[in-house]
Amino acid sequence: MSYKQQKDVEAQIQSQLSIDDLTDLFKLNSINDGSSMQKVKQLGDDFGIARKLNTDLKKGFQDKSAIEKSKQLYGDNLPVEKEPTTLCELILECLEDTMLQILLIAALVSTVIGMINEGVKTGWTEGATIFFAIFLIISITAGNNYLKERQFRQLRRKLDDGKCQVIRDGKVTEIQTKDIVVGDLLIFNLGDLFGVDGLMVQGSAVKIDESPMTGESDEIKKLPYIEMAQQPHNQLNVNQEAARGHVSPFLISGTKCLDGTGQMIVLAVGQNTVSGKLKQLLIQENPPTPLQQKLEGVASDIGKLGVLVSILTFIALMGHLGYDCYLGKFPFLSIKTLQIIVESFMIAVTIIVVAVPEGLPLAVTIALAYSVGKMKDEQNLVKNLSSCEIMGGANNICSDKTGTLTQNIMQVVALWTENQPFRDQKDTIELMCESICYNSNAFPEKDPQTNKWVQIGNKTECALLECADNFGYNFNQFRPSDKVLRQLPFNSKRKKMSTVIYNQKSQYIRVYTKGASEIILAQCNKYIGNNGIEQMLDPQLRKQIYDNIIQKFASDSLRTIAIAYRDLDPQSHGSNVRGQIPQLTKVAQNIPEDDLDKDLVLIAIAGIKDPIRPDVPNSIKQCHASGVKVRMVTGDNILTATAIAKECGILPTNREIGEWEVVEGKKFREFVGGLKDEQVDGKTVKVVGNKENFARVSRDMKVMARASPEDKYILVTGLIAEGNVIAVTGDGTNDAPALKKADVGFAMGITGSDVAKDAADIILLDDNFSSIITAMKWGRNIYDCIRKFIQFQLTVNLVALFMSFLGAVVLKESPLNTIEMLWVLIMDTFASLALATEPPNITVLERQPYKRDDKIVSPTMNRTIVGGSIYQICVLCGILFVLPQFMDLSIPTELAAQKYHQNVVQMSIFFQTFVVMQVFNSITCRQLDYKTINPFANACNNPLFWAVQTFTLVIQCVLIQYGGKFVKVSHLTLQQHLLCLGFGLGSLIFSILVKIAVPERWCQFVELFREQEVQSADMDTSLTSVLRRKSTSRLGNQRKSMDQQGSQVKMSAQRLQ
Repeated sequence: MSYKQQKDVEAQIQSQLSIDDLTDLFKLNSINDGSSMQKVKQLGDDFGIARKLNTDLKKGFQDKSAIEKSKQLYGDNLPVEKEPTTLCELILECLEDTMLQILLIAALVSTVIGMINEGVKTGWTEGATIFFAIFLIISITAGNNYLKERQFRQLRRKLDDGKCQVIRDGKVTEIQTKDIVVGDLLIFNLGDLFGVDGLMVQGSAVKIDESPMTGESDEIKKLPYIEMAQQPHNQLNVNQEAARGHVSPFLISGTKCLDGTGQMIVLAVGQNTVSGKLKQLLIQENPPTPLQQKLEGVASDIGKLGVLVSILTFIALMGHLGYDCYLGKFPFLSIKTLQIIVESFMIAVTIIVVAVPEGLPLAVTIALAYSVGKMKDEQNLVKNLSSCEIMGGANNICSDKTGTLTQNIMQVVALWTENQPFRDQKDTIELMCESICYNSNAFPEKDPQTNKWVQIGNKTECALLECADNFGYNFNQFRPSDKVLRQLPFNSKRKKMSTVIYNQKSQYIRVYTKGASEIILAQCNKYIGNNGIEQMLDPQLRKQIYDNIIQKFASDSLRTIAIAYRDLDPQSHGSNVRGQIPQLTKVAQNIPEDDLDKDLVLIAIAGIKDPIRPDVPNSIKQCHASGVKVRMVTGDNILTATAIAKECGILPTNREIGEWEVVEGKKFREFVGGLKDEQVDGKTVKVVGNKENFARVSRDMKVMARASPEDKYILVTGLIAEGNVIAVTGDGTNDAPALKKADVGFAMGITGSDVAKDAADIILLDDNFSSIITAMKWGRNIYDCIRKFIQFQLTVNLVALFMSFLGAVVLKESPLNTIEMLWVLIMDTFASLALATEPPNITVLERQPYKRDDKIVSPTMNRTIVGGSIYQICVLCGILFVLPQFMDLSIPTELAAQKYHQNVVQMSIFFQTFVVMQVFNSITCRQLDYKTINPFANACNNPLFWAVQTFTLVIQCVLIQYGGKFVKVSHLTLQQHLLCLGFGLGSLIFSILVKIAVPERWCQFVELFREQEVQSADMDTSLTSVLRRKSTSRLGNQRKSMDQQGSQVKMSAQRLQ
């Protein structure tokens, strides 16, 4: 390498910025005291930083090699994730189960005793079998947790898959968020959630919510760096203003854009961002869902019963042992006595292991893991797991119109200009198209192959820009442009957008405005008349335009947009500056917003069509049949909203509309008294001002027109207060409060802002109302799946507990030994997989939704559990006490010489019958409703269920035929196997007879278990958690997670400093 080349390399290295150089700019103290601004100045201002990053503040990156180099030097923007839990860690986690630890120690003692009694050759078999059974339980549980965690990890990655717009090679390009690199020129708009740190280089009216990172609730004003740097006495201003949180050019990841649009040069990505560093400290687990909390209460009740039976069984066995020692059958101080004590203790512990239904809360997680994957395939991306189950009880849906009920494919189909329907009016069309092109932020693209437009950005703007293009005016000819002096983006309060430009003809300022037609019309005092001449707009003509044009367009289901302009008079603003863009920019920035939009000249009114989605009317009809009321909340005027609601089926077409069926947001807000503060349980909460009036409106209201986000929030608050379960859809930044307040918030995946997606529980990937029906279907199905498993689990537990205690009292031993009970536990785990992954049936949408206070164990379930338990107990008692009188149960000849109990065949039939009856009981438990008599209804919709039951039967037969001394069973004859099978089939027949003979109303007052919901803070101390494991798959770290969540803002502020 030559001396010159070496110097060039050294100079290049010195010119490069380090990661620390860039990340230090975003420390809160440095921003507040102005040192961040000074450091940017030292680095050569924004242009100097861009140059060192091999990018350009106007054109962005101009070659791919620069992008790759940036990725190598400063990292990529992949989401920050916690380290995945390995399979070995999950296995070790399962070994923390208190009862399994005790059982392992007891099994070890049993093995030692067995080898002392029988010798090493055969004495180890029982203990080894117990070890193997425990190993299977741990492996199955850990494997299930591993697969579930991997699925949730993939789900979280999907949540991070967003898109954004950057400028590369001078063109606006849409890329994946994860593909952003340091040096990219990122375009941001109102509603965006920043995923990177950057320096604002262009923009207007930008206000940021930094509360997630700093804890400050004030809106923070942002200015481009160059404007900040050019201010006089800049250092003083920065210190004073930034300290009050009023002005700054630094955009921090994790914050939200509340207003305005702009461009930023990206300076930190991925784990180097402020939010990325925080995520490494605050990796949060999913908190327990409401259903898991309720089931924890049920599990605790069953656990208490199991502990009681376990203690009584152990006492009974010890009583028999003491009595035998008293009779002198064997000495008390002997190995035999110790062996009996250890075996009795293992049986007692195993009863607790089997009886405590640790699998109930876990079954919810299995059902959720299965459901969220399937829901993602059906365009529902679940962020909050509890929202899945809550949707099962939703009885009200407050839906947006645009993109949800409609296709969000906007097209201008009607146009009013020069006080008449559109004709070839050249001068007016030029003015209209110039206004459309300047006064917009969308970037639609035309596919060169199909010559069709791909709408990118606001769909209404895209429709207007396509209309302008049809007249020969392409927006790329107008923006980006130095002529744009100021821009006031659209928001839900103003309901309009304005752009201030430099007018070359007058050498001064022109304002272009578009927005809600009635609002713009009210602000106009002139209009463009014949031949493009401005004419006065008198009140009579204004009313005529409103009645004949706006109302007509609206009644045809068209969205109406008015387009207007105004040329400012220099004298009115005390300025004689003409033709000087920098000075005019300052003048434009200082004009109050209200002064910009008054005394407008009306150019045109456009009627924009957004067709109804073809499947929406049927989906609305399905909602009504499912007991769900659909309400449309839209910003459109009342005529457009009414027309579209009728087209969708929300409003009837065969009768007149009631007084409160359709209401405007303002009228609704005033009638119900808005919101007021009220003390509830020592906390201040927002409630509806006039609850009586709200009840009158909510009973009938189906459409709210000209609704603001505040109106939507009031509606949701009132409906929840009335006991409803509410689902809400939203796409805008201001929809976030309503989405958060709702029981389930749905954000639009295509048109939704980042802030709305962040506030929502579920993201609709296709923005389709029918996808909400999908969520409702899966929500109801999750509830059903858990109920099916509860039916099965409770029947198994009640029968096993009763027979264990009865055998201990009467037979001096438990009919099911430790190994057999552990196999039953494994069988329960398989059953939870089979029953918790049942696919939904369309019939779930043919019934009313679940209520908040509905019992999990319904009267129909009580009948199934009690009826199945009675049958099984009777059959098993018959095998223990009656069967020997009718069947030869003598020990087989080949086993006679071995050390088997004399009743081994009888106990083997008992074990075989018990398991076979559980298999057939699981078939019965698939039916929840009272009407379905046939247990094989919908038999073919879940192949996994039949695979699990077949596997269970095969393993059971292998255990019986070949388990021998390992399981303490004897092989059975064909006749004996058929007898066990007959008892199993009998359970199906008995269940049918019970459904026919026992009316459901007889079970209304039966309550097997209390269903008291366990609070999140108490779940780690519940009986189930104390006796069984505390793994991350269930409850571990949940309290820690919530503590972390509560301190996040505090830690964020500290980290920023």
